[in-house]
Amino acid sequence: MNEINKSQITKGQIRVVVYGGNGFVGTHLAKQLAEREVDVVCLSRTGVKPVHLQDQAWSEKVKWCKGDASQPNTKFLESVDSIVCLVGSPPLPTFSKAAWEAQFFQNGTTNSHALDAAASAGVKRAVLLGAKVTFPLNTDRFAYFQGKRLAREAAKRFADHSEQQSAVVVEPGVIFGKRHLRSGSSVPLHLLSPLSGLIPGFLMDVNRLASRLADEALNFEPRQDFQRISNSDI
Repeated sequence: MNEINKSQITKGQIRVVVYGGNGFVGTHLAKQLAEREVDVVCLSRTGVKPVHLQDQAWSEKVKWCKGDASQPNTKFLESVDSIVCLVGSPPLPTFSKAAWEAQFFQNGTTNSHALDAAASAGVKRAVLLGAKVTFPLNTDRFAYFQGKRLAREAAKRFADHSEQQSAVVVEPGVIFGKRHLRSGSSVPLHLLSPLSGLIPGFLMDVNRLASRLADEALNFEPRQDFQRISNSDI
């Protein structure tokens, strides 16, 4: 797939870049933004549009491009209004130093690099997908927790970079909804839906989350320069 460049941005539209845009949350967010007539670029290491979206009309409005959040293209970001950072890996146990470092890198370093580059490029708005990290994961022993904290600190730096910039960290619980594998086959995470009413502070519907992420990506006049939004407030 094509590398990103300024010619891929449509003049006159609000421009949003989504790191991790071909993943579970990313594809749902891309649909939300495309339906709002936003010029949206979904970046991933492959740059490939997911198989299950090949026949979706809205997906033709999205630019699916190759890009690495850990090595962001700062020149490209100079023509962007808002970025959304969704890169991460699940909070699985790590039983080796290499696994610990990989989880920390995916949840922390990648998003931190993207946010720092966006701040330098003058991007106005940053949205970071955080997480509601509960016991026993919320200790420094866990790479997932430390990675999420590192990314959150980068979001705060983004907001502090200038008076024209702001950032928000959206921190959902366990996200459920229809998920697809790279092959296009579906994983029935939507079966968790009935439980959301029983434990509302713990689960989050991916469509509701994507809608809120889109709202925040387009919110250029926030009440606060830096904000954290909990699962119950999404």
